Amino acid sequence: MTPERWAAAQQLFEAALEQPAAGRTAYIDAQAPDPELARLVHDLVRADEAEQSGRPLTDVVKDAVDDVTAAAPAPLERLGPYRLVRMLGEGGRGAVYLAERDDGEFLQQVAIKVVRGLLDPERVRQFRTERQILAWLEHPNIARLLDGGTTTDGLPYLVMEHVEGAPIDRYCDEARLDVAARLRLFLTVCDAVSHAHRSLIVHRDIKPGNILVTDDGQVKLLDFGIARLALESGAADAAVSAGQPRMMTPFYASPEVVRGGQVTTAADVYALGVLLHELLTGTRPLRFRTMTSEEVERVVCHGDPVPPSAAVVDDDAQAAPAAERATRRRS
Repeated sequence: MTPERWAAAQQLFEAALEQPAAGRTAYIDAQAPDPELARLVHDLVRADEAEQSGRPLTDVVKDAVDDVTAAAPAPLERLGPYRLVRMLGEGGRGAVYLAERDDGEFLQQVAIKVVRGLLDPERVRQFRTERQILAWLEHPNIARLLDGGTTTDGLPYLVMEHVEGAPIDRYCDEARLDVAARLRLFLTVCDAVSHAHRSLIVHRDIKPGNILVTDDGQVKLLDFGIARLALESGAADAAVSAGQPRMMTPFYASPEVVRGGQVTTAADVYALGVLLHELLTGTRPLRFRTMTSEEVERVVCHGDPVPPSAAVVDDDAQAAPAAERATRRRS
């Protein structure tokens, strides 16, 4: 289970506890993005209600995760002309697979994103919006949409350009890039984001894991999974504020994203600022202890970020900022 998916479960669990006990089951079923996550949250709520039993919460959580895993559908093996090779990653909205075209027409490796648990027309609409967004975006530093379709179970999927690369922060450290080289990569990311903004598209989830750099130094911006058209974001975010769990990565989420307000291109600019801080210092400007929704809102909306000049690596011993460490390794 990915950190993002666990964060979504925790957020829904906390929201469910605020509901009357008699209505929690219905609330979870209505708000969960898919049945597997709903089962996990149901188990967490039952564990909280049975706290007096004295059973360690870690055991209950482990059992809940095991139950969800056991109930998961059989893994996919093929979609259209593509044979699935292995899973590249999964999150709260689905999974991404490495696949190969093997219908005899031509050889090609692709990444296929399958969205699971689309239980209502709104989520289907959101996925189709993502597919249209990717079709509009033609930029050398944005992963291209190649194809799309629907599984035999009725779940839509995207076929995208497969990018072999490392997250931009890891690439910078492993390649021992100096400040100037890191800034050049960052400006390339900004150009790709600017291209999306000129089409009135807000990415909404800019972070190192969604920016890969290939071995030859080419930047690729990935995953417009929660992107929205800027002209539509007001109504969509109002729906989120009405009770739908927010899809976000707290470390990079702007105050309006955290609060569920109207999101504009400024949210991406905020995330780019966090990314720049991380690339140059090796740390993030905000720190969280518990990652509860209350703490996230308090820290993001009211906390004071750590200035880059004062940032140090948060481990057992203080270390120099990432770019300075890279320079030292060169000498």
